This record gives sequence, C-alpha cells and structure tokens, in this order.
Amino acid sequence: MRLCFFFILIHTIIFSQERCASESYRNILKSKNSYNEPFIDTKSKSKVFDQFNVPIVFHVIYNNNSENISDENILSQLEVLNNDYNAENNDFLNIPGVFTDVASSSGIRFCLAEIDPFGNLTSGITRNFTDQQFFNMSEDKMKKSSEGGVDPWDTEKYLNIWICNLSGNLLGFSTYPGSDSSLDGVVIDYNYIGINLESSSPYNLGRTATHEIGHYFGLEHTFYAGCSDWDDCDDTPAISTSTFGCPDFPQESCGTIDMTMNFMDYTNDACMHMFTICQTEKMIDVLLSQRSDLLENNYCYYNKILENNSSKVLLNRIDLLGRNFNSYGFYIEIFDDGTVNKKVRLN
Repeated sequence: MRLCFFFILIHTIIFSQERCASESYRNILKSKNSYNEPFIDTKSKSKVFDQFNVPIVFHVIYNNNSENISDENILSQLEVLNNDYNAENNDFLNIPGVFTDVASSSGIRFCLAEIDPFGNLTSGITRNFTDQQFFNMSEDKMKKSSEGGVDPWDTEKYLNIWICNLSGNLLGFSTYPGSDSSLDGVVIDYNYIGINLESSSPYNLGRTATHEIGHYFGLEHTFYAGCSDWDDCDDTPAISTSTFGCPDFPQESCGTIDMTMNFMDYTNDACMHMFTICQTEKMIDVLLSQRSDLLENNYCYYNKILENNSSKVLLNRIDLLGRNFNSYGFYIEIFDDGTVNKKVRLN
C-alpha cells in the first residue's frame, strides 16, 4: 500500500507541472489586442547567410539567492540551445530510424549580446532584485521595471529571455511572431534554465528554452490540433495529444507512429531530440521576415552576410593577445578570400 501511494504521489507531482503555456498566453494577448496574426514571407531570401546569429539577453529577476542563478547555468543553457538548434546534441543519435530522414539542423546560433541598447559593452546578462515573490503569466509584471520586473531591450534587435519565479508550477512560455513588441520574448522559471543534474528533474537539461524559442520562431506544438494534424508541417505526424514522460518507442495515435521525441512535444528533457526539416524551414522563414532585425546588427559576434559568389573562409578568431576567442569582447577575425593579400578585421 505504501509503495502504491508513493507512486501516485510522484506521478501527481510530475504532472502537476505545466510544461508550456504559450498557446494560453497567445490567447491572453489576443484578448488584450496585443497580438496580430503575422504575415510570414517565405520567399524573401535575398541575402544568403552561412549562419544565423541571434543575440540573447538574459534578464535574471530574483527575490532570494536561489533565484539568482549562476552565469554557469546560463552558459550551459546557451550551449544546449546551440546544440539543439544545430543537430549537435548527443541524443540526436537516439532518433528512431523512421524519422532520421526528416531530422534537421536550423543553422541558428545563439550568443550572449555584446552591446547593450546604449552602445555599451555587456555580458548579455542582467541581474535585478525584486520584491515580487513570484510572477503570474497573465500580468506580465516580469517584463516591466515599474512592476518589479525588467523592461525588455529592443525586442527587434535582441531575443529577451526573462528568468524568474513563475507561479503555478509553470515551466515557461513565449510570445509568437506578431505579438506586442513591449512584451516580445521568452520567460522561463529559474529552476529550468540550463543543465542542472541535481534538481528539477525531469526538466533539468535546458529543453524548456529549446521548446519555447521554437514558439518564438513561429512553431506550434506537434499535437496542436490532435488528429486534424495542423501544426503546419507535413513531416511531423499527427498526434492525438501531448506526450509526457519518456514513452517506449513506438507509440501510435491517429493511425501513424508518434514523433514523441520532437522538441515541440511535452516529453521529459532527456527524451527530446529533434526538429524536422519543415520546422527548421519555418523558423528560418520567420527569422528572415518577422524577426530579420535580429540579424542586422553587430550585437552577436559578426553576422556574416554572404553574397552568392563569396569565397571568404574564416581561418580563425582570436583576442588581442592572440588567444583563441570563444567568449565576448574585442576580437580579431582572419579571413582567406582567395587573394594574395589577407584581410584582418578588428571589431
């Protein structure tokens, strides 16, 4: 009897957590006239990018020391995002064979912003104490300095991620393209940022941010319309409802095998592995249209816009002392463009 009670208790604790509230948040914004269905131009690709560099600013809002998470947590989150969005995550190899042909890399890279909105050097992390013990999604106080939160940096030029104590066991939520610019960005509960092997299991591997940024770039849940199959992607099979835990493979619903390992489902962090070709194409379409200003700046290393006939090759990136550069600050880029004279770019 005790064993049965313990199992029920654990089951209840896990499923009392709300994985994502982005759809609910979109409905709230619609009711406030703070959301308009965007037009996504899928053909406007006059510039060819070898890489999509997106600057992030993390706003840490804390009421106590445990909420004031470390830089290491945030850097581990950044690593998770870059791995997941470029099919470099170790568990990418766990994708079942039936789905390997549609698994895809987006080419989107994330970095900590190097320049703040006033032109000053920044670490890309802000820290602010608040009197608020927790924040409610419906009130948006975490996004307002006057309400105990932090005003966003220019949302057209930075991906703002607010980290705070969310009420109601909510892990996170995001705006979709077309949302009010003063509210645009992602919110994650402080417990679920980065890799934390000692707590927050089963959502302790940074996949909440991976999932929410998918919404930020226009993706729907794979189970959005159940068996009606409208997440606007033909390569994500229809699935009747959201998936929790780490289900055995295969699972079937709607007459097809469920893609439970997709980042836009609700499985445990350890059981999310992939985006599809269609999903990555949709995100890039949004990035090149609705969110193109994210790319038109120098806040994230050097956003390389290549002409179709360009043959430049980045040989190395070093700091002013000649050491390999892998952080933020001043650096030198050395290119080989096929000519005799080599070019050095000082940023």
